[in-house]
Formats: sequence, structure tokens, C-alpha cells
Amino acid sequence: MVLRMSCGAVMGAAVFLAACSGSNGSPVGSGQGPKSLAVTFGSSTDAVDMVECQTAQLAATVTFADGDGGHESTAPVTSRVVWSSSAPGVIDVSNGDIETYAGSGAFYPVGTIIARGTGGAVITATYADAMTASIGVSVGEMTSMRISPVLTRMAPDSQTTFHLYVQPKVDQLEQDLTSSAVWTITDSGSPAVVTGASTVVASRSPVDQPFTLEARLPACNQYLNQTMSLGNVSSLKLSYEQPEGEPVPISIGDRVRVDAVFEDASAPPQNISDQLTVDAADGYNEANATTSTVTASTVTDGSGTRLESTPYLIVSGDGDRLDRDIALKLTFDDEGLKLTTNSRVYRFSDIDLESVRLDPATDTDTPLVLNFPDLGRLQAYGMFKDGIERPITRFVTWSIFDTDAAGLFSVQSGGTDGGLLTPRNVGGVGRVFATITSTDSDVGDIEQHAVVQVNRQRD
Repeated sequence: MVLRMSCGAVMGAAVFLAACSGSNGSPVGSGQGPKSLAVTFGSSTDAVDMVECQTAQLAATVTFADGDGGHESTAPVTSRVVWSSSAPGVIDVSNGDIETYAGSGAFYPVGTIIARGTGGAVITATYADAMTASIGVSVGEMTSMRISPVLTRMAPDSQTTFHLYVQPKVDQLEQDLTSSAVWTITDSGSPAVVTGASTVVASRSPVDQPFTLEARLPACNQYLNQTMSLGNVSSLKLSYEQPEGEPVPISIGDRVRVDAVFEDASAPPQNISDQLTVDAADGYNEANATTSTVTASTVTDGSGTRLESTPYLIVSGDGDRLDRDIALKLTFDDEGLKLTTNSRVYRFSDIDLESVRLDPATDTDTPLVLNFPDLGRLQAYGMFKDGIERPITRFVTWSIFDTDAAGLFSVQSGGTDGGLLTPRNVGGVGRVFATITSTDSDVGDIEQHAVVQVNRQRD
């Protein structure tokens, strides 16, 4: 909860004139004085829920008014307030003076809250020595950590961005603490380096030399390691979203995942979808298709839906060149290894959408059940005029129909994470609507809905 206090409410008359009057020494300019102060976490003014070892950024904003009390304006003052915690050592807050870890020479930015243990605290911002605003912070216990993706090999000259996911003990969804961690390669002379926050860039050689990636949470000095080595790549494996041997509707395109498969058969493949040079295969006109990359934040497979940062290659057809064959030549490490493969042959056509089916198909008697804190996923399939059903999940607009259901779960509205359901720890039933406009004007808007039941976690 945010507490807002005006200058007049917290200061005596003499101090008020010195600190708040715009024409009598105001720190903010002539004619204006601070009216109120607010502390926020992202776009929220609610209390902050965290997990131990996490760091998060708070912001302080002051509202100004002219002498008549009108023409309000706001300004960020995060770096100009003095931050304090009611429980330092458990939940700290930085004024730019807290080192990320001893001897690092790096300091947490001003306004960063640092969850060193479990418990609660009130974080207070003080502006102009007198105006204050506060926000409550609650920190839960962490039970497990995992590094994603799980790799034992990396392709030479490749790179992968890793993430650190943690599971709180109770009442919380899995959290992404990638930005709270310090990522390092612990071995000297390693054939890989960390760039940016958590991206590992591999050299061309030598293969088979092990190196260890460490993700350390300096707030509580917990860490996790993953040991890898460079490995020879035997092939590139392509996985497609759209059905094989059928034309692809120009309104949809295809989503392709490209993995490096290693000679070491025990090694998990490495996703390199965003590291390819794409050309038209020999004998095909490159103008018939274009490509781009996109990243999903979740993966849905036979084991359920979980947090994973997964890049994909998007293949789109040219609307002016329909019903022409196109195959793509995909090259990894064009200046080094030069590993190449051809995509399947595409033909993009103007095929109208006629109806939509949701999976799982639900109704009041058989809803999709979400047991908090598990994520869920709805998929959409479109029946097209050529009689072929195709996946269209990322093109559907997903929304919650019932006002009350917004307190039960949220739904990702579209894109590669479209249809993702995130439950809250509240039991109840709501409906999710999927809508899309057909390219056939006679069909128009198409709408389907699914029933979702959320079961709260038992204490």
C-alpha cells in the first residue's frame, strides 16, 4: 500500500516554506511546489511480493502543483529521495551505496530492493527531508532453482541466452530471476565468455573442453552451476508449426524452430533459430518469402506449460507472389562452420478462414482445470476453405469475458505466448474468448470461448 502525504501534512510552517514553496527557495522551480510523493513497483502501487534472493527496482514520483493548486505535473525523483527499510539486513534498499557483492566494485542502482531473507518490511522514500511515501514488501522462501536451457554442449561460434528460474515455497508462481543473478564462467582459459547479462558466446575451438556457467544470486549468496563443452554439430533439425505438404495461408505463415544436433547423441540439441543466415535455396526466388525471428517466454509440451525463453524463425509469404514454390537455405556460422540445410518447400496461398476450434474443447461440465500455481495453455486451430485445419494460436486475440474472472487468472492476449493462462490463488470459474477476423468478408468475425476452472492451493 502506498502512503501519500502532502508537504503541509508533515512539515511545520518554516520548513514548508523552505522545502515546498516554489518562489521561496523551491528545489523544483519557480511557481511550483511538491504536493505529494508516491512509490511504485512497475506500474503498481500495491505491496511488492518477492522471493528471497531477488532484486527489484522501485520508483519515486513527485506531483507538483502551482500556487493555485492546479496544473498538476509529475516528475521522477527516484535518485533524489533517500531510501530506507524498516528491516535492513532482511530487505535492504539501495541509495547507490550497496555493493552487489563484496569486492565487485559494482553497486545496486538507487531504489533497488534486495531480498536477503524471508519476511516483510516497509520501504520508505523521503523527499526534501520531510515528505515521505512508503510501500510494503513481502519476501517468501525459495525451494529450488534451475538454469534454462539445459545444455551439455554448445555449437562452436554459437551463443545462447540463459535464464534462472526459481520456485517459491508456497503461494507463488515460478519466478524469473535472471536479472537478479550474476553470470560468470568460472574456468580460466574457457572456450566461452559471458556477454551482456546472461548470454554465453562460444569460440570455435577447442571441442570437449569443459567449462562451467555459474548463476549467483548475490543478495543471498546462493548459486547454481551448469557444465558444458563445445561439441561437433552433426546436423540442423527443423521443426515446423504448419502441416507438411499443404499450402500455407498468406495470412498466417509458419513458425520454425532450428536446433543444432550434436555428434554426441547424449547432448540435448541447442536452439539456434535466431543465429541463421537465410537465403533462397538454389532454384527458388528469394522474393517469394521473408523471414524474421521472435521469442516466446513459455513452452508447452507433453509435460505441461513452463517458463522457457525460446527463439523461433518466422517465415512469411509475399502477398504479390502467391502460389509459387519457395524453399529456404539456412546457414549457421556462414563465415566459419558453414552448416547448411534446406527448409521444406513452401507455397503460400490466399485461403480464407471459415471456423475456429479451441483445444482443449471445454464447456461448463468439462472445464480446463488449472491447479494453482501451474500455468495453462489454450490452443486455437482454424478450419480453412480448402478443408485443412491449421494452428492459429498466435493470431487469435485472447481475452477474459467475465469481469469477475480477471481476479482468477490472466490470459496472454496474442503472439507466440497467446493463450497462456496464469492462475491466481483463488478458486472459481471464468471464460476466455478467442476472436479473429476472417479474410472472407462473408464470414467476418469468428469467436469461440473456453471455460476455465481455477483450484486454489491448499494451505
